[in-house]
Amino acid sequence: MRISAPTMSVPAPTNLLQSILAHLPQCVFWKDRDSVFQGCNQSWATLIGLADPQMIQGKTEYDLPWSKEDAAAYEARDREAMLSGIPQCHRLTSRLKNDGEQLWFDAQKIPLYDANGQNVGIVCILTMITEAQRAQELNQSAELLQIVLDSIPQALFWKDINSNYLGCNRNWAKAAGLRALSDVVGKSDYDFCWTPEEAKLYQEQDQAVMETDTPVLHLIEQRLQADGKPAWIDVNKIPIHDSEANVIGLLGTIEDITERKAAELALQQSEAQLRQQTQQLEHTLQTLQRTQMQLVQTEKMSSLGQMVAGIAHEINNPVNFIYGNLNHATSYTQDLLHLIELYQRHYPQPVAAIQGEIAAIDLEFLLEDLPKLLTSMKVGAERIQKIVLALRNFSRMDEADVKAVNIHDGIDSTLMILQSRLKARSDHPGIQIIRQYGVLPDVECYVGQLNQVFMNILANAIDALETADEERSAADLRENPSTITICTERSTTGDSIVIRIIDNGIGMSEAVRTRLFDPFFTTKPVGKGTGLGLSISYQIIVDRHNGRLTCESEPGKGCEFRIEIPLLQHSAAVG
Repeated sequence: MRISAPTMSVPAPTNLLQSILAHLPQCVFWKDRDSVFQGCNQSWATLIGLADPQMIQGKTEYDLPWSKEDAAAYEARDREAMLSGIPQCHRLTSRLKNDGEQLWFDAQKIPLYDANGQNVGIVCILTMITEAQRAQELNQSAELLQIVLDSIPQALFWKDINSNYLGCNRNWAKAAGLRALSDVVGKSDYDFCWTPEEAKLYQEQDQAVMETDTPVLHLIEQRLQADGKPAWIDVNKIPIHDSEANVIGLLGTIEDITERKAAELALQQSEAQLRQQTQQLEHTLQTLQRTQMQLVQTEKMSSLGQMVAGIAHEINNPVNFIYGNLNHATSYTQDLLHLIELYQRHYPQPVAAIQGEIAAIDLEFLLEDLPKLLTSMKVGAERIQKIVLALRNFSRMDEADVKAVNIHDGIDSTLMILQSRLKARSDHPGIQIIRQYGVLPDVECYVGQLNQVFMNILANAIDALETADEERSAADLRENPSTITICTERSTTGDSIVIRIIDNGIGMSEAVRTRLFDPFFTTKPVGKGTGLGLSISYQIIVDRHNGRLTCESEPGKGCEFRIEIPLLQHSAAVG
């Protein structure tokens, strides 16, 4: 209990001064020498939830809606200003509102003196700077996002619904000959170094993407750089949606493939000259083609892996922070609920004001729903942790060394990434995954490359099932859903493991099956497949892991891929 010595009260302002204070945008209040409020203006009363400024009289900081620690700190600053006789300025934060909103303000505390020069109290002027603080934090977030975008190896840009540029990363600005990133804002394709015909074509592509809400991927084209030199680029344009799924613009990525294109053109010329040479030279040429395309594919997967790993790392830290604090929040909540229960038990007839508040907040529902809410938040945080772990496991594309790993982790990570293609939709029951995992030891392998094999085979299985499901009725899909079964087991010899990926799709003919692992062979429409996925998968399993990759299939009986790799990579270990 605090005992206050009698002091001279701070005089109340005149009617004119009170009127002036009431119209000030700042919050103003004044206290006596014991930090007891003597008055305030309407802005301060509204902020702390008082209907009338006169209701502040006689209250202390401990009567207002903040913690005891904050109240003690505010009174300490009062005493500091009164003892020093010098106005004090502070940057303060506080959670003033019932919804927990954090407010920022600059506080000026000025000592008050009577006619005899005796200190009689203090006046405080608060200037709210919440919006400015939020704007500063938003700018910092935007700067961080720009740094991330500038770190991506591809050139990126984004446009509004009218094909006007809204922004870009540093790589795109450099390619377009811009001195500053801000120079792109508001410009159209007609403002850059390409021809009017090219600018018109690009805007037609933009409108097609936004009107049909359909991405345009791997659009290979030739354009002139800012220095006038020709360049080949790989363009992707993807529609951007708002929170209501309306298209509001598009995101474009550009990758310079001039060197690759030049190599392809040179290779085509070489083919014309080598057609009359021996069969061995023709075989060598095909090997070079396959190696070249494999390097491009590997580079893309490596870039994707690095980007995914970075995003997973950035997400992981705040998610762990949230998840860790949820346990404390749950414990604190249980303590508070128990305290309320004790109050209800020992004080069954509270005063009318408390009864009114209980009815207003529906206390019975709140006591029942709050633990459920915290449990739901914990489940969501655990789900995000699993997704981040899957991204981190799958993103190990650039690991060149052989490592002993759990094969099931790689399969599960790949399935997690493909989850959006597997889940049910309004017009489709989805694809069921059946796991039949055996007990396996850790296997020595190139982790990232093996994950790429799983991705290629599973993605092909999903494509095949989606194509088959388009011809089936809704009733048939419900009764006989599409499935992918994944079986793992140790081989009969015990020195290798076997992974079988089986779908119940339409299968394939013998003619298709025999060419399945040939480079550039694909049965997909133009633009949907390069014919390299299974070819690269075959090389990874056979050449890199000394294993076997086979496929068994018949029309109408689905398809089974069988992967067998040794437990130990002796040749890699020796080398």
